[in-house]
Amino acid sequence: MFNPYGQSGWPSNQNPNGLGSSASIPPQPSLFGLLPSAPSRTPEPNLLSFKFTSFNPNILNSAITGPRSRGYFRITTDTPTVGFTVFFDATGNPIAIIEWLDQPVVEIRGILSKRRTSDWLALAQNGSHRKMEALGKHFVWAPGGDYIFLYAAGVGRPQVYAQVSRGEDSVKLEMTPEAIQIGLLEICVVATFLLQCGKNIG
Repeated sequence: MFNPYGQSGWPSNQNPNGLGSSASIPPQPSLFGLLPSAPSRTPEPNLLSFKFTSFNPNILNSAITGPRSRGYFRITTDTPTVGFTVFFDATGNPIAIIEWLDQPVVEIRGILSKRRTSDWLALAQNGSHRKMEALGKHFVWAPGGDYIFLYAAGVGRPQVYAQVSRGEDSVKLEMTPEAIQIGLLEICVVATFLLQCGKNIG
């Protein structure tokens, strides 16, 4: 069974901030109040699937294929520069970079300016979800059943944009056509990587 709390980005309830026992930063309350329960089933039948595969030896060095097995992205870590993860598009151009400092930072070219991963994917005080701001909107990543769902922040019935599941040697990101249309593909790819990479993202 897929347990998002057992993967990076979803620390145990004993340490909900994922910062270690020596962290001095107090937890911040959720900006979105009480959130509805995330759905536990596939939200739509026409999801577009993107698969992190070709692990070498894990997701830190991998490839991402999309519909019709087309290659979309490639991820390299510590190559060519130690301490960095770089995302390349299908033409070989870098589109995102993560620098693995004590407090890692992430940047997505033309989409997200350089900032701490702990600020971009901020963990809720109770450890139940992570908040994400992108494209001028507020989103939430939250576990439900065998998935981690991305949905628009707010109360009431959530609108699901993407879901993440993990296999034995792959990670699957499934997105709605609307999510692709509004420009969430690169954002979701980088966020999925951070949630599944096994490193402390704060």
